[in-house]
Amino acid sequence: MNLLRLVSASLLLAMLAACATPSRYPPPQRMPPPSDSSGAPAPWPASGESRPDAEPGAGSVAPEPEPEGPPPPRTVAEASGPAVVALLGQADTKAREGQPEQAAAYVERAVAVEPRNPFIFQRLAALRLDQGEPEQAEAMARKSNSLAGDNPYVRAGNWKLIAEARQMRGDAAGAAEARSRSQVYLSQTRGR
Repeated sequence: MNLLRLVSASLLLAMLAACATPSRYPPPQRMPPPSDSSGAPAPWPASGESRPDAEPGAGSVAPEPEPEGPPPPRTVAEASGPAVVALLGQADTKAREGQPEQAAAYVERAVAVEPRNPFIFQRLAALRLDQGEPEQAEAMARKSNSLAGDNPYVRAGNWKLIAEARQMRGDAAGAAEARSRSQVYLSQTRGR
C-alpha cells in the first residue's frame, strides 16, 4: 500500500513538474569584483563592459537607462505556473481542514516545482507561523525576501510576517521595526 502511494505521489509530482512554467524571477545579478587590500578596485573584466566606478567619458560607455518593464506580480497566481497554483490550492484546503502538516507538504512540493518563486516561501512562512514556529516563519520570510527582488508586494507581506513572528517570540522592538519596514513597502504599492 505504501509503495503504491509512493509511486502515485512520484508520478503526480512528475506530471506537475512538466506543467511548470519558467520562473519570472531571474537569477541574481553578477557583482563587480571586490577591491584589493590597497583599496584600489580590482580590474574589471575585459569583456567590453565598462567599470561601474569609471567617470563618464573616460573610456567608459554610458549606461543605458533600464526600460521600465511590466509591474511586479501582486499575487502568487500572477507569478506562478498552473502546477504551483494547483498545489497551493490543495495546501489551502488542507489548512482549512485543520491539517497544517499536509498543507506544508503541498507548499514544499510547490517549492520543488518553482524554487525561485518568493510567493511560495511567503506561503510557507505563513503556515509556519500558524503552526507556532516563529523562528521557521521568519527564516522562510527572509528567504522569500532574498528572492523577491524589488517587488514591494512580496516584501511588505514578508515584513508583516516577520513582525508577527518576532511578536510571538516576545521581541516587541524587533516586531515594531519589522512593521515599520512593512509600511515602507506598502507605501511603494500605492498608485501602482
